[in-house]
Amino acid sequence: MSPGKGPGRTRRTDDAGARDLFRIALLRGGRGLRLGLTTLAFMLHQLCEALVPILIGVVIDRALEPSDPAALLRWLAVLAVVFLTLSLSYQRAATAMVGVYSYAEHDLRQLTMTRLLDPYGLRRRPGPGEALSLVTSDTYRVAGVSWSVVEQAATITAILTASTALLLISVPLGVGVIVSTVLVLLLMRRLAMPLEARGLTEQGSAARAGEVATDMITGLRVLAGMNAQGEAAARYRTASDASRRGAVAASRAVLAYSALSLLLSGVFLAALATASGYLALDGQLTIGQLVTVLGLAQFLQGSLAHVGTFASNWAHKRASARRIGTFLAEPPLITPPVTSRGDAGEEGPAAGTGTGTRTAAGTGTATGSATAAGTGTVTGSATGTGTGTDSTTGTGTTDATEVGVGLPPGAVPRPRPHPRTAPVVWCPPGHPTPVEVPPGALVGIVPRHPAHARSLSDRLAGRVPPVRGELLIDGADAVDLGPEAVRAHIAAPPHQGTLFSGTLRANLTPPGGTPDPVVVRAAMLDDVLEHIGGPDADIGEHGSRLSGGQRQRLLLARALHADAPVVVLDEPATAVDPVTERRIAEGLRELPGTTLLITTSRILLSTCDHVVDLTDAADDDPAAHDDGTPDDAREGALR
Repeated sequence: MSPGKGPGRTRRTDDAGARDLFRIALLRGGRGLRLGLTTLAFMLHQLCEALVPILIGVVIDRALEPSDPAALLRWLAVLAVVFLTLSLSYQRAATAMVGVYSYAEHDLRQLTMTRLLDPYGLRRRPGPGEALSLVTSDTYRVAGVSWSVVEQAATITAILTASTALLLISVPLGVGVIVSTVLVLLLMRRLAMPLEARGLTEQGSAARAGEVATDMITGLRVLAGMNAQGEAAARYRTASDASRRGAVAASRAVLAYSALSLLLSGVFLAALATASGYLALDGQLTIGQLVTVLGLAQFLQGSLAHVGTFASNWAHKRASARRIGTFLAEPPLITPPVTSRGDAGEEGPAAGTGTGTRTAAGTGTATGSATAAGTGTVTGSATGTGTGTDSTTGTGTTDATEVGVGLPPGAVPRPRPHPRTAPVVWCPPGHPTPVEVPPGALVGIVPRHPAHARSLSDRLAGRVPPVRGELLIDGADAVDLGPEAVRAHIAAPPHQGTLFSGTLRANLTPPGGTPDPVVVRAAMLDDVLEHIGGPDADIGEHGSRLSGGQRQRLLLARALHADAPVVVLDEPATAVDPVTERRIAEGLRELPGTTLLITTSRILLSTCDHVVDLTDAADDDPAAHDDGTPDDAREGALR
């Protein structure tokens, strides 16, 4: 274990993160003032609760015993005012507290979701079950700290009020109440220490069970096809049983803790009643004072029982806060950029020469020209200008004839590109020459195998840490731009996309959006609309009403609706028949945007402006591991 990274340091870091989350739940957004006023209202409520038995004793001693009707009316009026204050203070405080708690939970969920959706990613990304547990039950518990603060402050107010009254009636009784309260608090705090660890175990096992259930439901069709339902059910039973054992152990510990707290408060009540009875028989207490002491004893039983739960209440909330804090402190997958792109006409941060490694250099000119240092060009205006490990002199081209496919005879030029499109120069890992993607082009990329295709898509989408010089957008390096700027210019959805329960329109466009008829035709989505009854028809859970090919076409149409100048498609037609694939290829050809098509389909590649063959690229990317395809079979990889 490295210095400074021991368990003690980790625990202190977790505690600091938990305190920060509690501070957010209690103070952010002006909640501190509202929480303070609400706490005062609850304290006033408990003060009035404690005054009720005191006033009853006063009525007995000062009105009933001397038979004074006027005094009786006066004290009954005071008692009525106390009851009115008691009722109103609780109603107003409870209403305000719902708002304080709800907004705190909302802020914590937003904070957790923001980290989950961080464009820079997470080195250890939680599974669906764990993420759901963090966003729901953990934030719920941490937000409940506001209730703990007000309830515990109110309980302490009640105990102090009752103790003061008992001290005025009898000093030994008052001292006994104060000492008993302190002893109960210290004892129960000591007994509550294991509850935090059990709370962490319970939440972790529940998260794992939820993750297994989510995976099983998501892949239900695949499991049925593999006849693996029994194995999936066995795995879920194992995870669910572990979650059950954790929940039962935590609940038993809390129940035992609560039972002990009630037992101690009951013993206290019996002792206080016995002592007050002896004092009354000895003539040291009046009848009214005896009634007050017995009433306060009953009232204090509940308060002392609540004091006993202080530690357990905080233990569970601290456990959830530590889980969220550990998640929020997870380092980003992609290091945020430390420099910004240079102004137009000045040399951008990506400029440089390739020394020792292949880098791409460009100038951020107003015309958006980009040069690649150390390599030749694919097509267009990018020129090889420098030296490096893979340096090449002169220019060269890589067109469709390189992999045995070409544009169909009489092909017409594609429509005008997206107005924000800037030149993109990409240096795929292991490929000796950069790939230029000029505005309005349809560029085909032939991967070695499916894993290589997924890796290329992830690199273009910024889902993995980029390498400096690998990707230039209008002369600026993607490393300096950051993933948000890259994704604003390049939309590269994953191959295995997700459809959500709801309408086809909700899965296709943002709220309030209208499907583009040109895109709908290009993705061959017309018959899908006809099949389900229009864009506002429900597609079922995860698109259960659609076939595999229809789901893939819907995902293709969604990708093409992205408001990004460049769209990357990763094998978008693997689940459709050749006739439909041909029509999709023709539709993509007619679209005005800039498209990078990663595929081994000859049909799709035949419509591209030029095709780059990466089947012979060096496998220097560990993410794109080889699937065992022999070299002499690569030629047959084209479908």
